[in-house]
Amino acid sequence: MEKWVVGNLIGTGVLLIVILTIRTLTARYIRTSNKSWTSQQRLRGLGYIRSASIILFLLGLIYLWGEAIQGLAVSVFAIAFALIFSIKETCMSLNGAFLRLQGHTYEIGDRIIVKGIQGDVIDVSMLSTTVMEIGEGGSRHQLTGRKIVFPNSLLLTEHVTNESFLGNYQLLDLKFPLVMNEEWTRARDILMQVAKEECAPYLDHARNRVRLLEKTRSIELPSVEPKVRIHIPSPERIDVHLRVPCPSHLKERLSQVITTRFLEHFLKKD
Repeated sequence: MEKWVVGNLIGTGVLLIVILTIRTLTARYIRTSNKSWTSQQRLRGLGYIRSASIILFLLGLIYLWGEAIQGLAVSVFAIAFALIFSIKETCMSLNGAFLRLQGHTYEIGDRIIVKGIQGDVIDVSMLSTTVMEIGEGGSRHQLTGRKIVFPNSLLLTEHVTNESFLGNYQLLDLKFPLVMNEEWTRARDILMQVAKEECAPYLDHARNRVRLLEKTRSIELPSVEPKVRIHIPSPERIDVHLRVPCPSHLKERLSQVITTRFLEHFLKKD
């Protein structure tokens, strides 16, 4: 019995060293590779490597300590049943993680909104999700530099808004308020022209992405063509809304470019 325990302890140590070595080398390769990966793809790859290493280590433990685990199964079940009431929040977080995996709610790199928390997902574990917070108020596309961690139990009680459903593209909505006596038709034409020029480099790629999603998921998605809508919130005001497709990492830049070009043209005196 003593030899069996010692042998398994040595095997466990070797297994841990091998997995940690492979994980470290792989993570180093992902961080330092010269391949044209985005930061989101690198973060996602690091997350996959960490999850895979944990799963492999657990499988190895089950293989090495199978006999002991089987003998303790009944006792563990009884203890777990007794402790379930004292670890309710942990169990709810695990259920939330399972719900996220089953429903493909979000992944690392996605931009989400949960209970007023808006940000880019940078880490996901079985108990919590970590996001880099996105702006407040008018700067809703700009990082604040703050990290927010929330328990996965929120996924059981709160709805999740995923702004990255189109993959690397999102639909950017900009609003330009005008007074009623201003030339709203001219503003509409200027916005459409600026949007077409700014979206031209990646509009075809966005169209292909939408067509692929419609085909694979058998759903009808909104058009990614630049579109201008007119809204009258009050008798004294007209809101001109512009919707354009945009790569996720360029939302803030494109928003500023379109706004700046629109103001330059619209306020330009003949």
